Amino acid sequence: MSVMMNRAFRLRPPGILMGLLTFTLIPLAQAADVPMASEAEQLKFEIQQLKLINDKQAQTLRQMEQRLYIVEQGGSTSSTQASQQKVAGKSDVVKEALPSASIDNMMEEEHALFSNDFTLELGMNYSHYDRKELVLEGFLALDAIFLGDISVDDISADIFTFDMTGRYNINDHWQLGVNIPFVYRESTFQRNINGVGAEASVNEAGLGDITLTSAYKLFTETENRPDIVWNLSIKTPSGSDPYGTSTVTKTVNNGGNSDQVTYPKELPTGSGLWSISNSLSFVKTTDPAIIFANLGYTYNFAGNFDDISSADGDQPGDVRLGNSFYYGLGMAFALNERMSTSLSFSQRISQNGETRLKGGSWQEIFGSNGNAATFNIGVTYALSEKLSMSTSLGLGLTPDAPDYSLSLKFPYRF
Repeated sequence: MSVMMNRAFRLRPPGILMGLLTFTLIPLAQAADVPMASEAEQLKFEIQQLKLINDKQAQTLRQMEQRLYIVEQGGSTSSTQASQQKVAGKSDVVKEALPSASIDNMMEEEHALFSNDFTLELGMNYSHYDRKELVLEGFLALDAIFLGDISVDDISADIFTFDMTGRYNINDHWQLGVNIPFVYRESTFQRNINGVGAEASVNEAGLGDITLTSAYKLFTETENRPDIVWNLSIKTPSGSDPYGTSTVTKTVNNGGNSDQVTYPKELPTGSGLWSISNSLSFVKTTDPAIIFANLGYTYNFAGNFDDISSADGDQPGDVRLGNSFYYGLGMAFALNERMSTSLSFSQRISQNGETRLKGGSWQEIFGSNGNAATFNIGVTYALSEKLSMSTSLGLGLTPDAPDYSLSLKFPYRF
């Protein structure tokens, strides 16, 4: 009995020890799991932060690459933001369109513009002429002494032309147009002989000669070739003609001396004849300037009139004005996104005209030829995306050209 109890007692301690060991190790294992779980959460947090930083750096890298591409292409920050956000106010839209408008103004003024469906232009032109002639009525004695009267004839003219022009583009190569002018002109005639002077003034207003135009682009500008446009215009005799106009003689007496001045009763507002003009215009862009030129010829058709003489009574006959050759060249500069300026020279050389009385032969009118050369300075300004203002000053270089001329135009593009 005692032996069995001792054996049982000897067997119990290992079981008790195992229980105590298990009871002790479980809390220790649980305590070890706590730092391991905290470390995992920390690692997850750090990985997430690295991912966020990596995404931010990738976004910054993409923005820098996009900016580099725009700079290399010549873009700007404002245009980049506008293209990305697609948000632009009216001022931004105008600023994007105005640089092309500045160039379009020069093209439309000196060449032809095919980018708009329709253009309506209102304009005004003022020209001034002043011609003085020394007239000797007598003879030379001993080749040095003049015996007779010396007179000075002075004829001055002011011409105002208000016109409306419409241009319609059928396609990107063909344009049709019409110009309707209204003319007001005033001429002053003076004659002075030895201190006695006579003066008279005449004015007239009315419709001028309506012109129909056509422009066709033959070649588009390339690196080695200019833009070439073929221009054709027909001028109609819608204005009043100058033929058969009667004259008036005014006599002035002063201290026993008298002087006379002869002047027409009315002034013409047109040529009275049909004419056709055929020309080519050229434009070449050479940064920062635009070079332009034109070359043309005008043919005047003969016309029949009931009276072609200023003498009393009707003298029917035909009139044919001299044909003319003309050319021009110049250059233009875009000063900024709104304004451009141009310098040009133009010249028109006309032949003598001819008249023919009914049943007679053609007789040349000596002295009716002309040579008009003008130097022009122009400025255009874009008032808005569609409306522009064009001004020019012309300075006459030959006696047949106006002393000076001023023009103001407002083209509106639809």
